[in-house]
Amino acid sequence: MGSMSGVSETAPLLRLLNVVLAPGLRTRKDPDAVFARIVADAQRRHAPLTADDLAGIDGLRLLLTDHAGEPDLSAFGWKGAQDQVRSRVLNRAVVRQVQAQRPGVRDEPVDAPVFVVGLARTGTTLTYNLIARSPGSRGPRLWEMTHLGPPRPEAERARLIEQTHKRYAVVAKLNPAWADVHPLIPESEEEDFFLRAHSELYCTSGTLPRYLEHLAGADLTDDYLFLRDALQVIAAGEAPDRWVLKHPADLWRMPEILRAFPGARFVWTHRSPGAAVASGCSMAEAARRIFLKPGRVDLEQIGRDWLAVAAAGVDRALAQRAGLPEDAVVDVVYDDLVAAPETVMRGVFDRLGMPWGEADDANLAAALDRTGHRGHRYTLERYGLDEAKVAAAFADYRVPASVLR
Repeated sequence: MGSMSGVSETAPLLRLLNVVLAPGLRTRKDPDAVFARIVADAQRRHAPLTADDLAGIDGLRLLLTDHAGEPDLSAFGWKGAQDQVRSRVLNRAVVRQVQAQRPGVRDEPVDAPVFVVGLARTGTTLTYNLIARSPGSRGPRLWEMTHLGPPRPEAERARLIEQTHKRYAVVAKLNPAWADVHPLIPESEEEDFFLRAHSELYCTSGTLPRYLEHLAGADLTDDYLFLRDALQVIAAGEAPDRWVLKHPADLWRMPEILRAFPGARFVWTHRSPGAAVASGCSMAEAARRIFLKPGRVDLEQIGRDWLAVAAAGVDRALAQRAGLPEDAVVDVVYDDLVAAPETVMRGVFDRLGMPWGEADDANLAAALDRTGHRGHRYTLERYGLDEAKVAAAFADYRVPASVLR
């Protein structure tokens, strides 16, 4: 068994919240009832959900069930699990309400979006930010996804951004490591995971056997159709020329994405998987220190969980790619991106049919100025893994040849 976290590593605020919220742990005896209350509350406050909506979110019931069955779940962890589910259910109800009030929103263009796909620490963030911040393009911002709705007047926008700052500042107080693992900046583009219902990456918060088994056989086309609906709401009347999205688990959902977004393009960032797996484990450790009781974080379990999810996902993506249109995927090699970022990104833009201009030069300079400021450190060995185990799990995966040679 891997080394376990100690009580001393738990933030004082988290210890206090676990005491205050302890009575709420009783409700995890009936997670189905908790799920039903969440759905009923969302529909009472906003719009009724269609039968397709209810079917599309029903898998979240299993997510709650898995968390409820974790013997080491903390009181705050149980609240966090419910909040995750509540936010995704509420997203559906809010969008359906806006569609009912403003039927024209369904006609907002979402043409040929770009999805940046790849495991953590493979260059996805730099690639995503440069494409999304290019003139005419944009990604959904964290504050917009936290407060889903049509564009707001400037004063309300500022108020909601400030609320989002306060909300995510609490995360840093619960576990300061989050500032290095995945900083949450309200005004910045964030992952489409904040809008959609489902992702294998919920496994950062805990071991989720029922939920992951459900996703392994699930067709998530409905989830991506809802993503399209949500993007139409966010930019109603202000649609960009090109939406840009990002989330690691999008990598193995490319056929479903194409069914929801015909003409979508994918930018797949590649790197030797050892660093990506170690980074994912580090993110899971930070999450589980919040979701589990002090001293109960099993590092080797994290290693097993994350390696299984990442390797299975990449295997699935490799199999899917053979059936995609030839020009659907643009490959980016991490080592090339580090060595010659402008050359690589100009090539990506060219493949996507996007011009590169002075604004992109400025975006790249700003991004490179921020690179390397994080203190995020992680090793495979901390999680009971090594390069040999990772290589065996990713036996069919090869990083593409460098385009710089």
